[in-house]
Amino acid sequence: MAAGLKILAIGGSPRAGGNSNSLLRTAVEAAVERGATAEYFYPSRMDVAGCKACDGCRRGPDAGCVQQDDMQQIYPALKACDVVVLASPVYFYALSSWAKAVLDRCYALITPGAAETGGEQWPLRVPAGKGFYFISTQAEESPLYGYQILPGLVYGFTWTGIDLRGHLIATGLDGPHDWEAREDLVAAARELIAVS
Repeated sequence: MAAGLKILAIGGSPRAGGNSNSLLRTAVEAAVERGATAEYFYPSRMDVAGCKACDGCRRGPDAGCVQQDDMQQIYPALKACDVVVLASPVYFYALSSWAKAVLDRCYALITPGAAETGGEQWPLRVPAGKGFYFISTQAEESPLYGYQILPGLVYGFTWTGIDLRGHLIATGLDGPHDWEAREDLVAAARELIAVS
């Protein structure tokens, strides 16, 4: 990507200054220093409901999610960005509920195939060429728990045409500000997002 990369940053923790949101900002601010632009969303401060599985988003080429909540702010930002950076603490060995709600609602961005449209080719709901980065934080030293979240993200985002570009699985972070003493994680976050 050339300079001018547009980043959509999604912080999945309810702690504004906690480990995952802080590493998210560290990664994105480093990319901004190198010429990127960024827009941040924090779902824990927003009204984003879970997917209702109503398939209202699949009723026509221009259909979208029928739920009129704050996800309607995230959809246009997702379509306009070049990369998504999603950060989440590991909660019960999974994404936080706020991050998971956003991911589930991305179902509305999947372009139905010809079998669903009666052979008609619908326009892509997400422009091609986008990527995503994932940052997870956890108290456990084993990176397994962060890595077990990754396949679901890869499969989910791949359905919308958004491909994995990189990840940071941060371990050994028990207190909300433990990241501040971890020069290794700060350095890894600053180098995570490829701007050029």
